[in-house]
Amino acid sequence: MKNLKIFPKMFLQTFAILSILIVLMHLLIFFVFPKTYLETRKQEVSAKADEIASNIQGRDLNFVEQSLDFYSKTSQIKAFVKEQGADDGIRIEEEVGADLKSSSNSLVIEEREIQLNTGRKIWVQFVSTADMQRDAKELSLKFLPYSLILSFLLSVVISLIYARSITKSIQEIKDVTDQMMKLDKDASLKVDSTNEVGQLKGQINELYETLLNSMEHLEQKNQEVLRLEKLKYDFFRGASHEMKTPLASLKIILENMQYNVGKYKDRDKYIGSCLAIVDQLTRNISQMLSVSSLDQLKNDEEEVLVRDILQPLLDQYRLLAGQRHISVSEELGDETMYIGRRALKMVLSNLISNAVKYANEKGEIHIGAEDNWLYVENTIDEETEADPNQIFDGGFDLNSERGNGLGLYIVRNILSNYEIPYRVTGDKGRIRFLIRLASQ
Repeated sequence: MKNLKIFPKMFLQTFAILSILIVLMHLLIFFVFPKTYLETRKQEVSAKADEIASNIQGRDLNFVEQSLDFYSKTSQIKAFVKEQGADDGIRIEEEVGADLKSSSNSLVIEEREIQLNTGRKIWVQFVSTADMQRDAKELSLKFLPYSLILSFLLSVVISLIYARSITKSIQEIKDVTDQMMKLDKDASLKVDSTNEVGQLKGQINELYETLLNSMEHLEQKNQEVLRLEKLKYDFFRGASHEMKTPLASLKIILENMQYNVGKYKDRDKYIGSCLAIVDQLTRNISQMLSVSSLDQLKNDEEEVLVRDILQPLLDQYRLLAGQRHISVSEELGDETMYIGRRALKMVLSNLISNAVKYANEKGEIHIGAEDNWLYVENTIDEETEADPNQIFDGGFDLNSERGNGLGLYIVRNILSNYEIPYRVTGDKGRIRFLIRLASQ
């Protein structure tokens, strides 16, 4: 029974329950009906006795006897004039067929008092001698088999319909969940009711939709992780080359200074060159450390007044700009950005450093806001060609003589992390970096 499928199991269980109920009901009818039939027969005998007694009331004795004798011959109910002094007795010589020893209550006697036309009163007995319990059982056996067969047929039909209705929904759930296991995005259960089965179907649909959304979200996260891993790989591969180049140059200069080779005998001059190389390495290492902390810049957004972050940075970079005779000016008011303070500081620091590095000798750096965009603009040599579309895209060149572009790489990743729009514009002798400000 445990290994049966749901349909035959439900059918057998339902059919067994209905069969037991049918058998019990028919047994109850079989045993209760005789008693009911007997009571009905008693009422019938009593009614006949009342009717006949009413018809012979006030007649002569001879008419009464003839009428009772005629009725006794044409009916199962026997009628007699009770003899005087024969209380509760019947005339045996009439052979009424009564089994006085029967325990099945087959003998029913009714007595009625009538008055003759002479004014004499007599008693009339009405006797039913049929075995009523046997008759009731025979009558029951005539229709109970047909009723039993019809009931079993109906129970088979009801069991089939019930089992089919239950297993149909279960089979539908099984078929659709098989499609869901194959990650068919079109798989869905049809909810056509509000009962428990309908609620179950609805919950399965919601669960599958949540699963698909989670998988899609996870796939997007995986793609993002792969992209970030590739960026990190490209970054550290480029950074390793950048570290090798100045280190190799530093080693060559120091070895030549050690052995007093050619122009390297002027140690004071080349010690300055060595310090410049060390400064460059220091900046590169600092920027690499900044990149390693980009993942921590999240969930710290707030409305930041740009000028509060910019002023301390300008105080630091004006000294470097002054060494190259570059003028620095800013025209900011109460412009704000929705970003983390630390992130904004890194963005502005790298943009200003980049502007100082790439600005031409005795050039200009201007910082301001226009049409809800923050811009950092610097002049460049007119003969220098700069493609604004390639400055942020395509990574960075760590072996470039003009710089490694690592600062702009950091800026791009920070702004992308905070989903802040940015772009670069430029023309002959001027280049401008623009960052979207907070909506006013």
